[in-house]
Amino acid sequence: MNDSNGPVGFLRLFRLISAARKSASSLELMDLVRLMDMALMQTALDWEGLDAENLDERAFVNLIREKREIADRPRIHAVPN
Repeated sequence: MNDSNGPVGFLRLFRLISAARKSASSLELMDLVRLMDMALMQTALDWEGLDAENLDERAFVNLIREKREIADRPRIHAVPN
């Protein structure tokens, strides 16, 4: 699925926010880092169609970890024939 609301769209958004967070962290902009952390958490929830109030803390942490692992995987590009 390639639309902005599909898995690829959420993956791209998660990667962009992660990159912005890393830049903010390197510049020691901690308020911005915290905002990026919240954006990453909300993106992970939206990606799965979940509500934070329906998850316990462990499930929430596992969800974030899973999405970070997916986002950190090397990108696979189509090879032209």
